[in-house]
Amino acid sequence: MNLEKISKKHEVIHYFRDLLKNNKTSNIIVTDDINILSLAIKNNLKILNLLICDEKEYQKSTSILIDDCIIKAQKAYAISELVFSSLKQKENSIGIVATIELNIQSLDDFKNKNFLVVCDSLENPGNLGTIFRTLDSAQVDGAICLDLVTSLTNPKLTTSARGCNLIVPTCETTFEVCSKWLLENNYTIYLGEPNLGEDYQSYDYSNKIAIVVGNERFGINPKWYDLEHKKVYIPMYGSNNSLNVSVAASILIYEATMKRKKQD
Repeated sequence: MNLEKISKKHEVIHYFRDLLKNNKTSNIIVTDDINILSLAIKNNLKILNLLICDEKEYQKSTSILIDDCIIKAQKAYAISELVFSSLKQKENSIGIVATIELNIQSLDDFKNKNFLVVCDSLENPGNLGTIFRTLDSAQVDGAICLDLVTSLTNPKLTTSARGCNLIVPTCETTFEVCSKWLLENNYTIYLGEPNLGEDYQSYDYSNKIAIVVGNERFGINPKWYDLEHKKVYIPMYGSNNSLNVSVAASILIYEATMKRKKQD
C-alpha cells in the first residue's frame, strides 16, 4: 500500500467529519461497512474518497477488496488508527471508510419500468432503509421518494438498507410531479390504506403498477385520493389497527411480486 498519509488536520478528514455530523449532500453517503464496500465494487458504483488505516493487519480477502477499492476510488489516502477511530461508525469496522455516490435518477429514466414503489413523506431512516432492502430482495424496478422528511444520505438509512439504497434505481421528487407522471404513463396506483379498500390479496397487480406507502404518523398525502386509484389494506386481527410502514410495505411488495411472477 503506497498511499499519501494524511493527518486529522487534512481537509479530507474535515470533509468526512462534516458528512458524518450533518450530511447536506443529496447524493453522497459515508460507509465503513465491508459488505457495502463489496456491493459498491460488484455494482461498479462511484467511490469518491477512500481512507484506509495502514496500521491494521488485513486478511487476504480484505486486502483484495482494498486493492479493488483503491483502483476504483477517485482519491485514496492512508490514515492512522487514531484518525480512523474518530471516523468509524461501527465497533467492528475493518479500517476502511469511503464516500460513495448514490445513483439518483430522474422520472424519465423510469418510463420503461413496470413495478414501482412510492415512499411518500417517510421520516424514519430505518424504515426507509428496510424498504430499500425489500425492494432489492423482490427485484422491484425502482423507488420514487416523495417529499421525504429524512434524507437519502442518512447513515442510518444506508445501515438498515445494507447498502441496497445504492443499487435500487431511485428518484426523488414531489407529489405534484410524481402523481402527474404516473397517470401520464398509465400506472395503476395502489394506495396503502389501513382502514378502507380491498384486502391486499384480492388484487392481481398486473401491468404497470405503483404501490404508495406513507408517513409513519400521518399516512399518505390525502391528495392521492383525488386521483384514480385502488385502495389496498392488510387485515388487522389484533389490538393494533396498522403495521409499521416498512413491514406493511414488505407484505404488499411481496404479494405483488408473487402475483406478477405467476403471470409471467
